[in-house]
Amino acid sequence: MRLNKLQIEAISKFFADLSKILFASAVVGFFIPGSSGYVNMSVFIFGSLFSLGLFILSIALLKSKEL
Repeated sequence: MRLNKLQIEAISKFFADLSKILFASAVVGFFIPGSSGYVNMSVFIFGSLFSLGLFILSIALLKSKEL
């Protein structure tokens, strides 16, 4: 089953939004003093890498839509 351009664009936007939410919750939350949960360095690194991967995936999907 092939996706049309609108479906690919919607999925790409979903992954981009998901990467922003993940980055804000896992990475930016790491720097807020007095936060309720303790975030160790491995969570910080994994959150950064995973959000970057989702963002790269969303850009790749948008580029494939243009082909």
